This record gives sequence, C-alpha cells and structure tokens, in this order.
Amino acid sequence: MAGNIVPGQMFDHSLTELSGRATMHALDYSAVPADDEEVYEGSVMTLDSNGQYVGGMGAGVANTQLYQHNAPMAIFAIQGTNEFDANSDVGNMSGGVQSGIVASGGYEVQTTEFVAGTYNPNDLLTFATGDNRGDVAIASDNYSDCHVCGVVSRGVETNAYSQSVVSFWTVFCPAINSSQTPLDYSSSSQSSASSPSSASTLSSSSTENSS
Repeated sequence: MAGNIVPGQMFDHSLTELSGRATMHALDYSAVPADDEEVYEGSVMTLDSNGQYVGGMGAGVANTQLYQHNAPMAIFAIQGTNEFDANSDVGNMSGGVQSGIVASGGYEVQTTEFVAGTYNPNDLLTFATGDNRGDVAIASDNYSDCHVCGVVSRGVETNAYSQSVVSFWTVFCPAINSSQTPLDYSSSSQSSASSPSSASTLSSSSTENSS
C-alpha cells in the first residue's frame, strides 16, 4: 500500500550544527507537531498552548511584544514534520514526534530557512511572520521590542548542495518592552518603587522615625 507522506529531499531544507553539541546530553527537545502544521528541517519552532510544535509563532503561541510572564522559546527543527523519523506513515513505526535544538543551548547553527536579504555578523535575528512563518529574519526593531532568537555569525553562504544558508549563534532574548509607562510588571511582581502610595507611606514612615 502506498504511503501518504512525501518527504523532502535532504538537501532542500537543512539544519547543520556547526558547534555546541558536545555530548549526548546537549539541550534539545521533542514534541508532537500540532495538527495541520508542516515545518521543515531548519525551521524555527515554538510550543503552542498544548505543548505541540508550530512553525514560528503560530496559533496558540503568546506572540505579544508586551512584557509578560510567557514568551515563545525558539527551537530549531532537527527534522521536518514529514520526515519518516518524525511522522508515522503506512508501514512506518516512528513515534510521530519532532526534535529540535533549544535556542538557549549555546549553538552555532546553519539553516536554509531564512528570509532572503543581507545578513551581517552580529545582526540580531527574530521570528519571521506571515508567509515566512518558520523562517528567521533580521530583527528590525530594538532588541527589547522583539523576541531575539539568534545572532548572525558568518552571514549568508552557499552550502555543498548549492543552497543558500545563514549561520548564527542561537540565543533567547524575549521582548521586554511595554507600551505602558511605567512598565507593567503585573500584580504578582509589584515593587514599592513603582507604587506612588507605597512611596508616600515609606516617606511618612521615615519622617516619623527621624522625629
């Protein structure tokens, strides 16, 4: 019986780990891909609210740029959704999960999945959106206004398979900026310095003690 999955050629989409994976305990993560998601090897993924992989910041992912206690950790796909070692098919005994390297793990990687453009060493990378979801792109905003998932190391090159690739160090620096003034740290982490009433209470207490 014919299968249902058509895997891509290994050279069409790739993620090459140039450095950082020294032991079998290197930081990676496995999860089930979300329904109707197709993610290529080398794509940047995140976990949705169900703990399943989606490309880029897909549905169910907190993608707001405002400060919050939830941010999309970047994870780079080691294999694509439709690869036989990641997805089950007729006669295939795979577990149906994808693996990825976590951006905070301190790697230098090379991927085919990026938005075309000029990439210079030390340029910051973020999640691409829209039709380019799953790619990395130049972070055009201030670093505190967007989720940074990489820093360019070697720029754009052509690999052995004649594919354009970009090399970068993986990092994770979530957006922390807010449109509110002062920054809204939520009720769970208020400080006396951010509360006018607390400040006046401290002031009056100091006056009483000095008298």
